[in-house]
Amino acid sequence: MDTYKDLSPSNRPAKWIWNLWVYGLWAIVLACTATLDLHTIYDIYRVLPLGLAWGIPCVPLYSISKGWILSKPKTLLFEAKSLVVAFCMASVCAEASMAYCCRQREYQCASRDLRARSFYLAVLYQFFRETSCDIRDIPEDTKEGLKTLPVKLGKQNTVLLLATVGVLAESLLTHGIDITTSGINVKAPLIARAFLRVGLTMTLYWQVLRFPRQNSWAWGSMSLLGLAPVLFAQAALRD
Repeated sequence: MDTYKDLSPSNRPAKWIWNLWVYGLWAIVLACTATLDLHTIYDIYRVLPLGLAWGIPCVPLYSISKGWILSKPKTLLFEAKSLVVAFCMASVCAEASMAYCCRQREYQCASRDLRARSFYLAVLYQFFRETSCDIRDIPEDTKEGLKTLPVKLGKQNTVLLLATVGVLAESLLTHGIDITTSGINVKAPLIARAFLRVGLTMTLYWQVLRFPRQNSWAWGSMSLLGLAPVLFAQAALRD
């Protein structure tokens, strides 16, 4: 939505495409409101206001040079922007993706620890996706003055950081590296699978980053399929 608003009128998609997209999204939200349980509805609506206001100048700030100005919420978060988005998105989708894992076989998914680790896996892979979009948007974010992680580190360093942190974080969450009071237990097969999942995810994102943002097929596919690896990561929680 904020990308559409930032484009000049001559470069925007046709009005009917915009209306179809916006009203389609609202139809999905309203359908979820009518059919889902209160807990899930709460998860959606608690982050919806931030999503709607994300790219709109609506936060009053005062500076000596400019006086009172309205800023976009996303400009106030600096390097934490992608992480905040990842938490918001994961709060909505983590339960749904975990349900897929729980249906695969007889398995107890009521454990609070299991659900917490499932949530943080969703945060991790949402963070991968959001940061990849920030890598794509380095020129625009630099021009707008957004100090995102890719703007500071550059494309290659950001991908290397994501891969390193991702393997370590997933190994901890799936108990490939299990820290207990008696010591540290290392399970090589789980670490190898974490390395494979994160490595393949970052490789696919690297390939998509070769395409400009105008390539709707590449970036549309990434938006639709970019979170698929979290299903396999959550399935590893059963091991």
